[in-house]
Amino acid sequence: MIAQQSPRRGEKSSSILKLIGAKGEKETRKKEPQPLELKIEQELPQSAKCLMDCEAADILQGIQEQIILLSKDPTIKIPVSFDKGLQYTKRTSHYTNPQSVRKVLETLTKYGVSDGEISVIANVCPETTDEVFALVPSLKVE
Repeated sequence: MIAQQSPRRGEKSSSILKLIGAKGEKETRKKEPQPLELKIEQELPQSAKCLMDCEAADILQGIQEQIILLSKDPTIKIPVSFDKGLQYTKRTSHYTNPQSVRKVLETLTKYGVSDGEISVIANVCPETTDEVFALVPSLKVE
């Protein structure tokens, strides 16, 4: 391929070079659309597990109960971030029984939905299939 020569005097100049093929025809390149996918689990260590907010709330609640027992020891202090995390999970959790939610959403794994995507669906609590497809585009069959 060669670049087209710059325009002559008096012609409109273009800052973009047009690429031409051997026969002098303009070459067009079709860009393949990139598949949309959540990359949640790719960014986490392999030993990490994605949790639903209700699962995280249960775990943090259990830890808080243990900390209360240990709080008699003055050397142990509860970090502010722990309390903020616990309050966030309680506030954003839509469910009270994580096991039931996980059992219902586990059926999505036979369609290739990952644990991270299941957690996203559970945390957002979409009301329509369009919202689910917006969250997990790989579910949409075209």
